[in-house]
Amino acid sequence: MIVEKRRVGEFVLLSVEGVIKLGESAQFFSQTLERVLTEGGDHVLVDLSRINYIDSTGIGELVGYLGRFRDLDRKLILVNPSERIRRLLHVAQLDTLFPTYDNLEAALAAES
Repeated sequence: MIVEKRRVGEFVLLSVEGVIKLGESAQFFSQTLERVLTEGGDHVLVDLSRINYIDSTGIGELVGYLGRFRDLDRKLILVNPSERIRRLLHVAQLDTLFPTYDNLEAALAAES
């Protein structure tokens, strides 16, 4: 798994590539979110456009960190999820929890 981090205005953008599943990739993803959480008060955009696969462990990490970000009045926003990830979020009834946008521009326009 590869995660690129950069600032986009008032947001931190995490561009994630590869898979997020039980094991090292989910642990690395969790550590990345933890670092961003402890670094300061920015909202976070997670670009999922290059995610090939995410399992229940990866979804669990997102849900867990969503709560932690909200506790700090910060947003965790999903951007560019594939149709498969959208369906997975819908089936798990998580699509109403996460702010989710088709692209970065839409997310920035709606959340800024």
